[in-house]
Amino acid sequence: MLNIGGPVRVTDYGGEGSLLLLIHGLGGSTENWDIVGPDLSESGHAVAIDLIGFGESEPGDRRPSVEDNARLVAEVIQLLGYENATLVGNSMGGLISIIAAAEHADRVERIVLVNPALPVSRRHPPDLEVLTKLLGPLVPGIGVPAFKAYRASHSPEEETTETLRMITADPSTVSELAKERLTEANRRRRGHDWVIPAFLEADRSIARYVLRPRRYRKLIHRIGAPTLLIHGAADRLVSVDSARWAASERPCWTYVEMDDVGHVPMLEATDRFLSTVSEWLDG
Repeated sequence: MLNIGGPVRVTDYGGEGSLLLLIHGLGGSTENWDIVGPDLSESGHAVAIDLIGFGESEPGDRRPSVEDNARLVAEVIQLLGYENATLVGNSMGGLISIIAAAEHADRVERIVLVNPALPVSRRHPPDLEVLTKLLGPLVPGIGVPAFKAYRASHSPEEETTETLRMITADPSTVSELAKERLTEANRRRRGHDWVIPAFLEADRSIARYVLRPRRYRKLIHRIGAPTLLIHGAADRLVSVDSARWAASERPCWTYVEMDDVGHVPMLEATDRFLSTVSEWLDG
């Protein structure tokens, strides 16, 4: 556990060489990387973190916005004794990686974006279920009661099953070990009264980017670090159209599209994900 204005939980998967900092998405935690973390340690020193307001990193006086978490990433790199790191960010963690690379460029050597939060596609916006679960809680007076009602009527196991149904192309591709780790994280979150407010604030901060394409375009054009963009073509949360747009805006990035994969390639297509990332890092 690190102390950066408050607790920051880290999971160290070992390895030598440059730092690979693994950054989870909205509602996630270090457990999201438990399946691939040990293998990524063959390409460097792999460490996952709980962002402010997630996992076991209680926010306290800190804010869980994507901007504040981007600053946290830069501070973690320094506290771990490195000049810079390769950031591997999924979903919200991808957006945080982008912001960190733009605002703290000296701390970021390379970026691996895994289905990052991107501007909403006008041609293929998220379906009604996804919109309801991501934008519904942002309506004043609805978010906290809705979350509490959901958790009162769903067990941690049911929450994992429903989440995987929404974020994966085929939940059966996710290993039982991964499901167990995600369920453990769900169970622990229910013991923290700060989880729901932190989720809502982070969600609002993401919306300020994904609903403003011009702002996002300016942001990605500030990135100078070599970047690998991986995107599951069957993602219901972030349309593959959005990933193709980002790749066209930044043709110098390496873009890899994975068919029949949803929002979390590291859990759905572990072998493909690992070979893609390791080959790019080694190259």
